[in-house]
Amino acid sequence: MFKKLLIASACAAAIPGAGAQAQTQSIDQEAARVSVFDSHVYRDLFGTDAMRDIFSDRALVQHWLDVETALARAEASVGIIPEEAAEAIANTARIQNIDFARLRQGTDDVGRGIAPLLSQLRATGGDQVSEYLHWGSTTQDIMDTATVLQVKAGVTLIREQLKQLTLQIADLAETHRATVMMARSNGQDAVPTTFGLQLTTYMMPLYRDIQRLDETAGRLRAQMGSTVGTLAPFGDKGLTLQKAFAEELGLEAPIAPWNPSRDVFAETVQTLGLITATLGRVATDINNLGRTQVDELKEGENGASSTMPQKRNPRAAEYMGGLARMGKMYNAAALDIMSHTDTRQGAPWILEWSIIPESFMTTSASIDRAQRLFDHLIVKPEHMIRNFQSSRNFALSEAVMNALATKIGRGKAYATVKHAIKQAGAEDSLRDVIDNNESINQHLSDQEIDRLLQPANYVGMAPQIVDQAVAMVREQLR
Repeated sequence: MFKKLLIASACAAAIPGAGAQAQTQSIDQEAARVSVFDSHVYRDLFGTDAMRDIFSDRALVQHWLDVETALARAEASVGIIPEEAAEAIANTARIQNIDFARLRQGTDDVGRGIAPLLSQLRATGGDQVSEYLHWGSTTQDIMDTATVLQVKAGVTLIREQLKQLTLQIADLAETHRATVMMARSNGQDAVPTTFGLQLTTYMMPLYRDIQRLDETAGRLRAQMGSTVGTLAPFGDKGLTLQKAFAEELGLEAPIAPWNPSRDVFAETVQTLGLITATLGRVATDINNLGRTQVDELKEGENGASSTMPQKRNPRAAEYMGGLARMGKMYNAAALDIMSHTDTRQGAPWILEWSIIPESFMTTSASIDRAQRLFDHLIVKPEHMIRNFQSSRNFALSEAVMNALATKIGRGKAYATVKHAIKQAGAEDSLRDVIDNNESINQHLSDQEIDRLLQPANYVGMAPQIVDQAVAMVREQLR
């Protein structure tokens, strides 16, 4: 493809009137892209350049070449093939020797990219390459090990993004450790909390996801076992070769073949699904707290409506929510990639080629969106307090009940306050309910009632919990 475009450009420069035609062809080729991951219109909404580089065709083919080179060098180091053959293979296995158009055509014919890749290398190299390239190996050894290299690079990138986001949320939580807001459960007003404490409920699962990524990455191993994992082509040098091969690539050698055992890849995809699911929850909360009638938070990024001048749409939350749903789709598919039979089966393996890169792309995009969201988030503490007043302070009834419980016992206090609230008029506030109920006000002074009806006086240890969580996360991540 790249070669064809270069030839088309050169021809356009040499032939009068051909420039416009070449430009039209180029536009047509771009317009033919159908995936959101490749689309020049949508792709930045569904991935990042850094992750796209990791899972690009060029990176994938480079990994195939690197794995073939590592195999040859490892085989030479243990005396399976000559040293000069390994050097010839290393000199030939270069990306500039690969015609991507021919590689695509060959892959269409075979269903895998390794055989057509080897064909090109053998045609380019000399006798040593033809004789010893891919010695004793199988396609899945090369492709699986290349996927491991991509996954390790992807995990490294996601981990760094996640670290930055987690520390970013930690900073915001510290800033708002004592910023009082309404806690809500099942969509209803509950009791006072702090915005900082709410932020820790996002920060902690993301921190745990970093731990999960580290654990998952620690289980990745090179794949080198020959046709079915027996290492038979290498005689008594098989296990030594495995270790040398893995070391060439900076990987751990396998303990046993994992051709049909895809649990580590499945675990990786599902860990990414946990990340996008948490960010999906963040998105839902931001969306709800940004509703016109609530107005406690607001996205600061542009999300203008094309027709309603007053409206700013929560675009970050929208995309984080959409990407979370895509994560659930990949999460379900991850179990299906484990459905191999015998020593391997093609169908579930093929599924990996789609869901592994796409799950990394969507996760990277979601974290990037979340970072921008928190960078520009508008927090409205005065509106958080206003919503206690507009709800007539009934969210403080638990505080009143607990104070009353010290005088008359918990069970009786609960029943008394609950009965009093049921008798409240349509416009009555909690203060009105207390003032109109002798069973309550006879036990509580005006000063006690005034103190109980201040939301900041019923956040418990929230600020201290925030301090504790933030300190731990910073210590572990910095």
